Amino acid sequence: MISTSTPVALKAILNWRASALLLALPLISSAATLVTPSGPAVPENLLRIVLHLDAPLKAPLEMRHVLLSDADGVPIDGAFLDLPLAGRDGKSLTLLLHPGRIKTGVGPNLKVGPALHAGQSVVLRIDDPQLGRMVEKRWQVQPPLRQAITPQQWTLQAVKRGSRTPLRVVFPTALDADAAPLLALQGPGGTRVAGTARLAAGETEWRFTPAQAWRAGSYVLRVHPQLEDPQGNRLCSAFEQAGQSAQQCDDEGRREFIID
Repeated sequence: MISTSTPVALKAILNWRASALLLALPLISSAATLVTPSGPAVPENLLRIVLHLDAPLKAPLEMRHVLLSDADGVPIDGAFLDLPLAGRDGKSLTLLLHPGRIKTGVGPNLKVGPALHAGQSVVLRIDDPQLGRMVEKRWQVQPPLRQAITPQQWTLQAVKRGSRTPLRVVFPTALDADAAPLLALQGPGGTRVAGTARLAAGETEWRFTPAQAWRAGSYVLRVHPQLEDPQGNRLCSAFEQAGQSAQQCDDEGRREFIID
């Protein structure tokens, strides 16, 4: 059984056209494996979409191959920055939605408004021949999420001492796809609990399987200051907050619980 207590102290796309492009793609092995956020819905202020690859692309992704459209196939103009960012190993590509359209009260937001609107359905399509197939992902757009990440809002599911049942930490909204190693468990005696961690349920759950059976005692879920969600919200500030990009998050998040 788990009981929680007060904490101690304490990281940004037409149907007929898609079919035609799909037929035109060469039959090579697919490099694309997953698009995140992988769940069915995203907030209106979504900042980052990440394409996860089996292997690095041989040439940079060109944004002319990326289309974001509404449910009727109408393109959403100017949704992205023309700046796809490759991960260090080349096996991920981050597509940045225009941040100036996301932050309320700034020039692009005032002039053309946000790219996404709560209540609409949107479709991302990527037809780069390097991927071997059309990549497509659909989302329902929900109201914006403009608040810092708050571990006290997370739900910890009960585990029993003596078992190796995975600890499930459920978030109210999805975190970045690379968030799993940014959470760690401190066990009784203050040492780190060995085990394996992964995200699940559209990046809304952290599941940790201990290497050894759970022991009774006090535990602390420790959250790295670099943790972000796909909207750019962090532990220390929301993306919407003025000057947040220059603010450095130094303090970790903490969540205490007890296994009886």
